Amino acid sequence: MKPIILSYDCSDHDPIDEWVPDDVFDVDFWINFTIGLDEKGGDNFQARVVTPNNLHGKNSEKHAIILVEYSWVEVIAAVEAMLEQCQGISWIGISEELSQLMYWEYDNYQP
Repeated sequence: MKPIILSYDCSDHDPIDEWVPDDVFDVDFWINFTIGLDEKGGDNFQARVVTPNNLHGKNSEKHAIILVEYSWVEVIAAVEAMLEQCQGISWIGISEELSQLMYWEYDNYQP
């Protein structure tokens, strides 16, 4: 089973897939991806899209997509590479692997 991007949104830059920064070497924002196994639904995962000059402090690289130069095509390619790494036999296993790379909406959830 391979997860797929069902949708994405960014409250800072809408629509994110058309946004062009003033400086492609100076970006820092969070984006939400809905990821699932098919079009029926998925879970939300957030990632920080950032260029190296904006990385400061402990854990600044956690759940980050680090790009030397911002490009929407490169953001999608980075997420697709993550999804390629997180194939599995169950959604729980896949989502737990993805939660190591992006913040998962159900991270640390206790029923």
